[in-house]
Amino acid sequence: MILLGLVLAGMLALLWPALLLRLAPPCLITLATGRACWGCGITRALVAAAHFDFAGAWRANPLVVVVLPLLAAVSLRFAIQVLLGWRTDRR
Repeated sequence: MILLGLVLAGMLALLWPALLLRLAPPCLITLATGRACWGCGITRALVAAAHFDFAGAWRANPLVVVVLPLLAAVSLRFAIQVLLGWRTDRR
């Protein structure tokens, strides 16, 4: 049931990525300083990239070039593990 919720949330995030910005709690650094932090820039950059606005993603935070492929690789690895039933709690 939890996996289904995660899949549905992921699909919603892909279909309507700007919803992430509206539903996300306010950034404490932004509230305290009045300026956006690097984490806010990564979030805006990922949302822009999800809309295929790569120039906007670059303007929001140039590290999106590093973060986006890593995020894709980690997500793909997790999806494969879930689909194949691999255990993720190796000890």
